[in-house]
This record gives sequence, structure tokens and C-alpha cells, in this order.
Amino acid sequence: MTRISLATNLIITGLITATAVTTAPPAKGQENETKQKVYRMSHKNTPEHLRPYSNTVYSSDRFNVRTMSGDLIHNSGKDSIISFEVNPAGFNLIVVGKNKKKQIAEIYSTTESERRSSKFDIKKYGFPYSAAYTPDARSIIIATDKAIYVCNARTLTPERRLANTEVAPEYMLVSGNGYYLAAIRGERCTIHNLENGTVRKTIDAGAVITDAAFSPDNSDFALLTDDGVLTIYSTRTFDMRKMIDELGDGLAMAYNFDGKYVAVAEAPDRIEIINILDDKDREAFHAEAGGGVNDLTFISDADGHTLLAYTATNSIEATRMLHMKPYFNRLINDEADAMMADWLKMMPGETIEEYRARVNDESRARQRRMFEYEISTRLAGNLIGGAAVSLGSYDRANGVLAINFDTMPTIFLPVPENEVTAFRSGSDVVLDDVLYGINPDDSFEIVYAKISNRNNGKTYVFDNLGRATMDYMRSDDAISLETLQQQQMEELRLQELRQKVMEEAKRHNVISDHTNITVDSRIVPEYDADGNKILNYLVSFTYDVSPGFSAEEDFGPGKYHVEESGAATSMLRIVKEAFEGDLGQYLAKCKKLRVSLTGTADATPIVRGLPYDGCYGDFDNEPVYVDGQLNAISVDSKNLVKENRQLAFLRAMGVKDFLEKNVDAYRNIDKDYRYEVNVSNDKGSEFRRITAAFTFVDAF
Repeated sequence: MTRISLATNLIITGLITATAVTTAPPAKGQENETKQKVYRMSHKNTPEHLRPYSNTVYSSDRFNVRTMSGDLIHNSGKDSIISFEVNPAGFNLIVVGKNKKKQIAEIYSTTESERRSSKFDIKKYGFPYSAAYTPDARSIIIATDKAIYVCNARTLTPERRLANTEVAPEYMLVSGNGYYLAAIRGERCTIHNLENGTVRKTIDAGAVITDAAFSPDNSDFALLTDDGVLTIYSTRTFDMRKMIDELGDGLAMAYNFDGKYVAVAEAPDRIEIINILDDKDREAFHAEAGGGVNDLTFISDADGHTLLAYTATNSIEATRMLHMKPYFNRLINDEADAMMADWLKMMPGETIEEYRARVNDESRARQRRMFEYEISTRLAGNLIGGAAVSLGSYDRANGVLAINFDTMPTIFLPVPENEVTAFRSGSDVVLDDVLYGINPDDSFEIVYAKISNRNNGKTYVFDNLGRATMDYMRSDDAISLETLQQQQMEELRLQELRQKVMEEAKRHNVISDHTNITVDSRIVPEYDADGNKILNYLVSFTYDVSPGFSAEEDFGPGKYHVEESGAATSMLRIVKEAFEGDLGQYLAKCKKLRVSLTGTADATPIVRGLPYDGCYGDFDNEPVYVDGQLNAISVDSKNLVKENRQLAFLRAMGVKDFLEKNVDAYRNIDKDYRYEVNVSNDKGSEFRRITAAFTFVDAF
């Protein structure tokens, strides 16, 4: 068994040497192609499949699975590899293979060559054809010639069987939110609702499906077919939303990280990057003269830059994507949502009557609109400074002068007819106080400006602030005022409970004025796996302790028991009383509870290791988000704690242990746990704390 090097992010970290090459000049008829700087890693054979994890990829050819740098993970011997999938937590992968007599599915380590941990029981459940991990890394879905099974990710033991399934799909994938399984065979794709195991939609593509992907936000599902057509479906209805054609042989596709672009391998030597919002915006490049492009995927380097990795003849190649612009609509929408969430809260001292007078449908729409313009203007930058301005025609009927820009849409400025002749050229136009809006195709346009004429010094106002903005106030997405008011009343009671518990903790010297506990709540609209609109109720609890006081009032160095932190025990008492009080009604009626527990640690090194008493159990490769990336953590009572992330994880597990033991209603509800670990780059006790967030699914 060979230990495998993980130095596979070749491009930025410089851990291994890569050959930089420049692609060949485009052939005649391919003049729209761009030259790319390509980093190539040699392999013994031409890879057929790529699977990403973090800032690297794993690959397989007919008989081998390798790291990006070419280290061997698994040799299948006489079994040819049908497919493989990497565990979302990165520590192992599943290989589906076949020979003349049978087909198998086995799990192998990604860090130790040929270390097999589990094998699927083909005698009992049938020959496997494909497999897919769920995004939380806790289950593997295996399709056989008998059925489709949801299996334990560690043992490959089936835990349930999907109903009404077509057997033996050649390829499967699960949406990032865990709602949907897409099972593909030939020209047919069957979408399963993983929550209840039913078939949500069957799609007949009309041509052989070569690849598929869910968008990063799970709102879209894309199918690529061998006639060069990419069809995008809305996951809310699974009705077709868009079709993009002229994509060659349609060999493989992948979404970029924000879902604005797709990369499509059109031929073994040609890749095209397409802006989904404006599919006329395409950039192609000639991959390699020798071909070999079978698969592709996006990864990021150590600095967060986007790379496109793809197979090539006897190699894996990667190139940085320099020309992809951010998904501005999504950035603006997310930031405006956060600003609106704060604006919709009751202000300190505000009565419910005053709140109702301030927050209504008209004021909500107006405030959201202004937030969008504020954010759009900041993101647009100085579009005017680099724009070529020209004058268009004058519309006498409406009294408006067209002013054209080469970087954005034309605006129509109200100008009296007797003054329009004073505008002689675009150089006469001076714009001030400019505000921008965003269009559906992600382009910016001016929505407000004061425009002066250099010739006569007169100033005119262009005002299109009343334009249709984003779809925030659509009837199917907006939160009713009645529900908002109900949530604000709940928040008031939570704040009263917080204040009561903190005052009592101070009287008993558990904490002091240097500890502040924060309780926050908001309503989060969502769509369930059947496409129905639901309203979730998110309630979060956290605290902070002033520097210099954390060691006394919060976790001391190396400590992880919640009772060793006055701040943590005070926060958890608020959680307990909230669940036993007003939040109990939401526990009783919500579909399930999503629980996100975060533990943090500082950068103080653990020199000799710390004993763990096993109070929360032993953990072997437990899926955990470490600084936002799904990873795996192992902690057990037989071994010392040697990493700060292990310590942070135990602090998060202390919250789970407390709630399961002390809150009856909480213990009995269906829960999905997400564990998060953050390790600060700084030293100090103020960086040791816990946070708990609870999402009551379909609570209203």
C-alpha cells in the first residue's frame, strides 16, 4: 500500500512542476478562438473521466484511477472501469467496474494506494451500473440491474430502495441541495425526488445524452446531447427554460462556480465557454492538436482563481479562465437580500404599530429597488469613464434625445426641442450622480443621471428609477406582511428571553458585561423537492467575548466541554428555553429541522497533543465543513487531539450533545446536521467560540 502525494494543485502552489504550453494557432474557420496558456500534467494513458475535489481533480482511464499529478490510487486489473465518483469530503472514492462475468462497486482511499474499505454485495442486490454520492457525503446511491438503492456511504449497505425506478442507468448525479437524483440512460433522463423516492419527471432528450449537471444554486438542470444541443430546465417545474445549439458533438459540459457560464467540449480538440445569460457571448479555444478531450470540470487554485481542467492525450491540462465576468445579478440579489433582512427588522424602540406603518408592500418594493441601485452602481464601477458617447436621433413627439454608449444601452434624455440643437456631439455630454441598474443578461444600464451640456451649461435629469427591477416582489416569492409581523413578534420575545438569561448569568457571575449573546431570526423563502414554495424560519445564536476576558468567560486553551465556558452555557440555556417556549410550536409543525453547528479555534499550536475523554463519541472521517470546504475529521479517545480543527469540532459536538440530552422536543424531531469548523489565523481566546443555527423547514 503506497501513501499518495496530495500535491496536485500544480498551477499556483508550485508543489510540482508543470509544463506550460501555448495552444496551436486556430485553423481556418476557427478565427474566433483565443490562445490560452495551458498547464499540462503527463499521464501514462489518456484519461476518460474527471472528478473534482477542492482545487484538484482525480481521473480514470480504462483500468486506473489517478490523482491530478498521476499518482495511482487504484488499478482495476482485469476489471475495466465504468465510472468513479469522489466522496464530497475527499477521503475516498467509489469505483464501478466490470469484466466478462460480473460488475462491481468498491470504495478506495484517496490517500493510500489500493486501500479498499468497502465492497457492494452484488449477489444480494445485483450488478452495479453507476453510483453517486449525496452532497453531505453520508450516502451513496447505487444503481443495479435490479433497482436503485440509497446506501450507507461507509459500508455500501442499502438503507432504502427508490420506487418506480428504471434500472441500470449509465450515469447518475445528485443536486447540490440533495433534493433530486438524475438517472440517465441513452436518450432518457429520469428525475427522482430523493425526499420521498418518487419519480418527479422523465425527460426524453431526442438524442443520446452525453453529460448533465445541476447549476450551483440548484435552480437549473442542464442536459447535453450528442447532436450538439444543451437544454436547460428549471428545477422548480423541470420545464425547458433555454436551448443552446451548435455545440459540435457535445462531448462533455460543466457549470462554472457561480453558474453564469458553461464549458462544453465540442470536439476532442475544441472547448467553448458560453455565457448562459447571453449565449451569443462565446469564447472558444483549441485544446490540443492531438485531441483527447473526453471530460472537463472547473476547479479553483490556491488563490481562488477559476481554472478549467480537462483531459488531453496522455495528460490532464488546466487553464485559468481570465475572461469570465462575475454573475452580477446573483451578487446584487444576495447582497440586497441581506440588506433587506436588516431593514425588515424592528428597530430598537420601534412599536409594532410603528413597524406596520414603516413596512408595507409599497415601502418594501421601494427600499429593495434602492438597495439594488446602490449595489449595482458600486459593482458597475466607472463605466462612463471608458465609454464612447454619441448622439442619436431626437424624438419630437416625446421630446427626448437619444444618447448612445458603446458599453451599455442607449438612454433617452428629456430635452426641450428649442434646446436640442445646442448638443452638437457626444463630447458635449457630461454625466454626474450616475446610478446603474442591472439587466437580465447581466449588463448594466444607467437608471439615473444629471446630464449637462458643455455648450450652454444647462443640466437635464434622466430618471428611470421606476423601471422594472429584479423579481423580488413577485407574488410567488414575496413574504406576506402578516407573516413578517408574526416573525417580528417572535423576535421580540427571543430578545426578551436573551436579556433575561444574560442578566441572571451575570448575577451568578457566570458571565460579565464583557460577554454579549446575539439572537437573530429571519424568514427564508425556498422551494421544496416538489417545486412548491415554502417559508423556512431561521434562528441563530452566537456570542462574543471581549479580548482579555475570553479565557475566564469562554473556552480556555485546549478546552471543549460546553460547561467549561460560561458564555457557551448561557447561550445554550437561551436555546433550551426558546425550544421549550415559543419555538416549540415550529418544532411541532415544521417538516424537519436543519441544524448548523459551528466550532471555532484560534491558531495557538497544540504541541504535545490533548487527551479526549470520548464524551461525545468517536468519529472516523466525519464529514465536516472546514473553512467552507467539505472535509473529514477523525477524533477518538484512543488518540490525542493534535489539530485545532479537531478541537473546534469537539466544541460544535458539545452543542449537539447538550441539546439531545436536555431538550425533549428537540430530541424527537427529524434533523439534518451540518458541522462547521473555523480555525483563525490569529492567536487568542477570543477566537474560541460556538455558534448554532436552526432552520425550521416549511414552518409557516
